[in-house]
Amino acid sequence: MNMFENSYFCRFFRQFDLLSVVLFCRLSLLSIPAFGAAGTSGGLILDTPVGARAIAMGEAYTAQADDASSLYWNPAGLALLNQSQASFIYNQSFQSMSYQNGSVATPLENGGIGGSLSYLSFGQINGFDTSRNPTGDVNAYSGVATLGGGLLLGPFSLGLNVKPVRAQLADVSATGVAGDAGGIWTLQREIYGGTLRFGATVRNWGTGLKFIDQNDPFPLQWRLGAAAVQMMDKKLNVSVDVGQERDVKAAGYFGVEYWIIPMIALRAGYTGTDQQGNGARAGLGLKIGDFSFDYAYSAYGDLGMSHRYEISWRFGTIRPLLTPEERALLRRAKLAMAEGRYGEATMLFNSLIEMEPRYRPARKLIKTAMRDLENQENGETMSRPTLLANREDDGAIDAKELTQLLQLSEDTEKEAIARAKSVPSAEESTLAPLMPSVPAKGQNP
Repeated sequence: MNMFENSYFCRFFRQFDLLSVVLFCRLSLLSIPAFGAAGTSGGLILDTPVGARAIAMGEAYTAQADDASSLYWNPAGLALLNQSQASFIYNQSFQSMSYQNGSVATPLENGGIGGSLSYLSFGQINGFDTSRNPTGDVNAYSGVATLGGGLLLGPFSLGLNVKPVRAQLADVSATGVAGDAGGIWTLQREIYGGTLRFGATVRNWGTGLKFIDQNDPFPLQWRLGAAAVQMMDKKLNVSVDVGQERDVKAAGYFGVEYWIIPMIALRAGYTGTDQQGNGARAGLGLKIGDFSFDYAYSAYGDLGMSHRYEISWRFGTIRPLLTPEERALLRRAKLAMAEGRYGEATMLFNSLIEMEPRYRPARKLIKTAMRDLENQENGETMSRPTLLANREDDGAIDAKELTQLLQLSEDTEKEAIARAKSVPSAEESTLAPLMPSVPAKGQNP
């Protein structure tokens, strides 16, 4: 216990129940390998993993991140979201400790944003005065709010998080601000039915936490990772990480996920860190419609087992990621819009809709382009029937073509809605969003 004797914060709270304080101190000073080596990082809440799926996969999630838990593992994963998601995770662990996290994230046209709240409670701690007379129970807790965003730049995605942190025991508290930065690169070609991702992240850089006159830095950590995404007909995901946390030796992480049927996934992994809690991980996932239930198991040596339960809900329109060819087409169409070439923009947006009917922004943009084309050629005061009847062929697009495009836009929208209501395929049943579409065989990426 020499490590803890040297912590002013822990010495200050000797007046409380010894067992509870030792547990609090051990778990608050995160970077203590197996509770034995030197290290005084503070902020347990920052190093409490989020996402039952990620935990069951051995916490190897730097490149695999593409859901709401990306707020913890790699903010660049927010740019890979294909649908809005809300999730809640609960963990009842050692003694009276409990952990809850609520997250929500949504995709944007060129990225994604999200936010989460995490709360870690150490329960009631018995208090005593200097003469060891009971004085009543006190509370100990820690919390963090996370706000992050990811930007999609072709095969690259970049992300940033900011995280205000607060910890309190009795009437003594500490606050600080931490941040994360990360990136993911996706290989733009098919490999065994899926693709590869490579990721990197730096987590928990910031101010640290100051209790009384002692400042404990945050558990700064870097990670590198690789992931094989949706291999073997979208059923298999494999990921591997290597990383190092402040005052802890570098470690490896490995995880695998396999969807035995479209509704059920089995997961397993290994966490190689020399901190308390290393070793095997396991779990399963169950998906019914837009709702998912995930469970993860992990062992923490003498402290016992930890069970994580998570409920997730996906909602809103699915936003598939575009291929390089489709993104180039989108850029050309937007440029034509900006330069007032609305007829050309309409044709380009129509081509994009034919290539990827589920890309909802294109359906909105083509309607805007056609409206602007009408206004440009005939004035806003003319009715649509009069506009089409009086329109002259200027070589860009005639009245018949315009009517056909309007009908095509409506048809493709109906088709996309019908797809969304259909029974999910194996591809859409994984909790990982759709990987970026890959060119068909024989086409250049």
